[in-house]
Amino acid sequence: MRARATSLREGRGRARRNLARKINCAEPGALRLSWRPEASGCMGDDGERWSLARRIGLSFVGIYFCLNIVPLMLLSVPLLDDWFGMLWLTLWVKLMPILGNAALGIEGPISMEIAGSSDMTWNYVQQFWYLVLAVVGALVWAALPHRRSPFPTQYAWLRIILRHGLAMMMLSYGFIKVFGVQMPPLGPAELSRTYGESSPGGLLWSFMGFSPFYKGFTGMAEVIGGALLLWRRTATLGALVTAGVMAHVAVLNFCYDVPVKIYSSLFLLMALFLAAHEARALIDLFVRGRPAALADPPPVLGRRMRIARVVLKAVVFVSILETPVKLAIRQATPRPEPGPLAGAWEVVEFVHDGQVRPWSQHDELRWRQLVIMPYPMAMVRGMRGQKTGYGVAYDEAGGKLTLTSMADPDATHVLALERPAVDEMILRGPLAGGTVTVRLQRLDTEHAPLMTRGFRWVIEDGFG
Repeated sequence: MRARATSLREGRGRARRNLARKINCAEPGALRLSWRPEASGCMGDDGERWSLARRIGLSFVGIYFCLNIVPLMLLSVPLLDDWFGMLWLTLWVKLMPILGNAALGIEGPISMEIAGSSDMTWNYVQQFWYLVLAVVGALVWAALPHRRSPFPTQYAWLRIILRHGLAMMMLSYGFIKVFGVQMPPLGPAELSRTYGESSPGGLLWSFMGFSPFYKGFTGMAEVIGGALLLWRRTATLGALVTAGVMAHVAVLNFCYDVPVKIYSSLFLLMALFLAAHEARALIDLFVRGRPAALADPPPVLGRRMRIARVVLKAVVFVSILETPVKLAIRQATPRPEPGPLAGAWEVVEFVHDGQVRPWSQHDELRWRQLVIMPYPMAMVRGMRGQKTGYGVAYDEAGGKLTLTSMADPDATHVLALERPAVDEMILRGPLAGGTVTVRLQRLDTEHAPLMTRGFRWVIEDGFG
């Protein structure tokens, strides 16, 4: 009996040693977790202790990236987006006088309006304090003992968060391009302005909006990269695709002054960070020409949690689709036919208080164009290209056109309207502190060369 007990103890000891060997001596590059009491939580992939610099680096990257991506993830979830968005914006409105004006010495109020830009002053203030928090947090976190949650495990969780967060962003941006919501087709407002009147970003938007196929192509590239990031086995390929796509997007944003420079750069860095996990194998394959195999790190979740993760992926995917699908359906819904005045109108003559205002680029009062949108909005272009928005209502029976200033809803101008011909219009009435008579002629934007030339396999004339 004594010999049998000794044999059982020896067998259990061998089993424990074999288990430890399997866990700690897996394939090179795979994440390993040690159950041994002497494991400090600072062991790396190859069994080496993580250096202090490596621990600080991981902590800094993890904190900084999570501070950026987690709020964006919550803002992308239906039912949470409005509630969290209001809470998040309110928090920063409270903090900005302290963190921006007092701490950084920025003078004057810092605007927090949602103006279609993520490169506003408050965004840069936010990024500065994110960096400060990441530095301080990294120094503190890296110095703490991590026996229950070793750094390899934290690294694995960071990759999971970044993969899913970046996937949500790529899928969101990709689908709104695929469904044609972002960068709409060119209309009278775009076709009647000159190159010089376009902002760099407006020029890029017109370039993208002209070709639905190219816009859909770039959107599909973002969708494919985001979808590949959702699964471990395709995460490296997804990171490479996303890095290529976001490098292109970031360069466009910087070169055309599109106000999404911060986030496009961050998404590019996140994609490169995820791809760097397989840097050794990628260098062997693409640079050294050696056979290489990507590591297949074991999941950090149990079986039940893995099932929940699959369900969560499906929920995330459906949630991401909700907004672009709704917008696409709204766009596809038949709209009322454009009114008889819809289009771009060139001002032939502008009379103010009986005085004819000749064509002059320095005249701040004279109109150059009136653009009436298919929906009840209008835009007046001045002689220097300045734009003024109006709400518009046309009373065809009464022969009246009512313009309501978008900047001042109380400023309403009721003008008498005459139509000597189908493509001619005369407006008379009080405007600009006096009485005006404006003669206009419709511009034929639908038959502009840009809209009629089309695609050709053979081009003999070198038209450009």
